[in-house]
Amino acid sequence: MLIRIQTHAFHMQSVQPDWGCTGAQGGHMPYRVSLEIPRRQETRRHGWVRQQLPDEFGECLTDSLWIGPDFSLLQTRYQPRKDLVEDSVKQREQPVLAITLGLSGESAYRSRCGKELCFRRGYTTVSTFRCIQGERHYRGHCGVEQLRLLIGAETLDYYLGSETARKLLLGGKGGVEQLAHHPTTGVSQAHANALLRETQNESPDKLQTHIHALNLLAEQLRHLQLPKRMPRYCQRDIEKLDAARSILESPTDQRLTVSELAAAVGLNECKLREGFRHRFNTSPHRLLLEVKMKKAWQLLETGCQVAEAAYSVGYEHPGNFSAAFSRFFGCAPKSVFGPKC
Repeated sequence: MLIRIQTHAFHMQSVQPDWGCTGAQGGHMPYRVSLEIPRRQETRRHGWVRQQLPDEFGECLTDSLWIGPDFSLLQTRYQPRKDLVEDSVKQREQPVLAITLGLSGESAYRSRCGKELCFRRGYTTVSTFRCIQGERHYRGHCGVEQLRLLIGAETLDYYLGSETARKLLLGGKGGVEQLAHHPTTGVSQAHANALLRETQNESPDKLQTHIHALNLLAEQLRHLQLPKRMPRYCQRDIEKLDAARSILESPTDQRLTVSELAAAVGLNECKLREGFRHRFNTSPHRLLLEVKMKKAWQLLETGCQVAEAAYSVGYEHPGNFSAAFSRFFGCAPKSVFGPKC
């Protein structure tokens, strides 16, 4: 099972013309924020935690909210007094999926191994990582605001299944791996706006916060074109599916509906339909139609009248039968009528 990932080529020139040696602000050296510089941390209302650089660097803060065991929402707001380079080192036990929506401004991340990520207004960046060792770059006097979701393996396992989650996070086992970088969709922006409103609400709705965060996750997973999670079937279910197919292919049970077929073999309709797609690459309705049309062709070839053939395969109205027959075979029933010399 393969995961098809959308990737987009990009470069850093529009974000970072001269960062690293000489800052963009009149030749001044940029701020260098090492790991030793203490960050203020405070617990705020409704479960939010704020981490902030010292005031001398400007307004540089990140608010984070714990949503689940390994599911977090972060809002970053940076407006440094001059160009800023911030060291970043994080090591996690398991890889993490990061979804970053650029709300305003631009910033960049450079890993020590040379990989680069760009974050800018109107774009969504999806990446995976386990270990971060690199630098975050911000322009002086330029405001940057970003909304970010961090989703760990446990949450992805729950919603996607362990195999799909493992393949999705495979690229993030070493360092940072970009999976997508594309314009933010209207749907994603709407969920982001709803989340931002909840952060400013005096009485935020925790349920709505979780709903919009999950919808934002689901929207990005759709863009990554993940394979659908296939249901698991025990041997007894497989035997029931085979029995259902045998019933459909028998000449005496061509008037069965899908619900009657499900009841006959002891499966619910949903599982019957999913099982047919999984095991036979078709649906019960399609297989039943195929059986009916083949039987009708045989009857017509032996000289059976169109109306009689229609009744024999379960159609009450010959006109409906003729239309279905023509769609299936591409020719009218009358063209098949009678033995061919």
